[in-house]
Amino acid sequence: MAMNFKIYKDNELLSIYAADILRKQVHNNPTSVMAVELDESLEWTYEKFVGEVKQHPADFSQVYLVGVGSELSADVFKKLDIPENQLRTEGTPEALKDVLGSKKRVNLALLTIGTDGKIGYGDSGSNDALFDSKEMILVATGRDKAKAVRELYNAKENDEEAFGRVKQHRMVTVVLDNEAASELDPDIVEYYTSEFA
Repeated sequence: MAMNFKIYKDNELLSIYAADILRKQVHNNPTSVMAVELDESLEWTYEKFVGEVKQHPADFSQVYLVGVGSELSADVFKKLDIPENQLRTEGTPEALKDVLGSKKRVNLALLTIGTDGKIGYGDSGSNDALFDSKEMILVATGRDKAKAVRELYNAKENDEEAFGRVKQHRMVTVVLDNEAASELDPDIVEYYTSEFA
């Protein structure tokens, strides 16, 4: 397990960090397959991502961007130069499976942690491609996510539930604001605060 936490003061700093991760993924691997959750809590992150790409151009000609879920419109991604057939916004496991075929793998999955502990598509069987990604970024903002964050932190690694599977993953970063981290022990919060992490 290589799970790291990064705790930011507020959603703005968290969004800047997450947007930078997305831009660097495209810059460092221009053939990336990225699965991004279409969740309202990530709207600011995606706007900042588009803004960063305008300032620091990246080559999207071979990038696949696949939406997960459908809570948020994917129109923001149309501002990027992603070929139309490589921007899949249906938000379904079938769309991701179609992109991956039998050879590709998700390079980066940017997902939210739901108040109920839901990650990705919700149904554990349809999340296999997400949990098999090379890197996962899990985002939680707001006090309503604090209980789920604590449950993730305390989850057993060998459990087949979503949090147990996250803990088995080789490279996970959990990005939180102070409110989402509010039920973690103060020592843990201090250790993982962005200034020190």
